[in-house]
Amino acid sequence: MRKVHSRGTIRSATLEDLKDVLDILNITNKAFYRAIVPPETFREPYLAVEELAGEFKRKDFYLYELEGKPIGVAAFEARDRGVAVVDRVYVLPDFQRRGIGAALLTHIERQAVKRGVREIVLWTDSEAAWAICFYKRLGYSEIDQAAVYKDAYIDERAKLHGTQLVVLWKRLASDETPVFS
Repeated sequence: MRKVHSRGTIRSATLEDLKDVLDILNITNKAFYRAIVPPETFREPYLAVEELAGEFKRKDFYLYELEGKPIGVAAFEARDRGVAVVDRVYVLPDFQRRGIGAALLTHIERQAVKRGVREIVLWTDSEAAWAICFYKRLGYSEIDQAAVYKDAYIDERAKLHGTQLVVLWKRLASDETPVFS
């Protein structure tokens, strides 16, 4: 079992943290996705501050800090019908494989349950084998090819499952039936 540094903390990110979040996303994306994203579509920087500021308006961002330094981030967006989308799960390269990403996801799952979320959906690049394995290790499964959430944002990505993206889900409430039909 990997051990998380005992002084690490998770807290809600605010607009004051925008630059730190942006740095984590851009540094980590460059380190891991440059090798798998075709050069003609790879963006550097991955996100601009304006794009991220827009996401802060609709998503809850959480920062993992070690000794006061932000080193990991994850975002959560509650959707309709008890479903949430998790994305932007990034940990700086020098701090990976220490349980920080798992700690962020566990924190988000707890927050989601408190808000009545029954199911989480997330996606990653189909070539990002390390990310797919990470999510599966934490109990996420690939969606059924016929899954329909009746949410345009999610369903648009679900159509890309198996080609450009791998879309995964996790039921948080075991006594509930799946949200997708």
